Amino acid sequence: MENGRYGAMGLLLTFMAGCVVGGTAGLLYAPQSGTRTRRRIADFAEDVRDKAGDVTEQATEKFQKATEQATEKFQKATEQATEKFQKAIERGRNLVNV
Repeated sequence: MENGRYGAMGLLLTFMAGCVVGGTAGLLYAPQSGTRTRRRIADFAEDVRDKAGDVTEQATEKFQKATEQATEKFQKATEQATEKFQKAIERGRNLVNV
């Protein structure tokens, strides 16, 4: 079921963007040395990159699964249509030969 216009993926991306903005703001306003702040920002950026990679991997897996399912359905529909077409041709031949 879709949530709004972009569904779960849009919600997740919005959440991640909020985490980035909130985390960065929190780090910048925290009372600590510049070296430590830069290290925390780098760690935070690495975490976000890892999470983005996970989201991308999950989206790719879902896309591949949907593609496989669509291909299977298309092949099945094609086989059924071919079978019906062959039966119709056979019936037509039988009518002509009668």
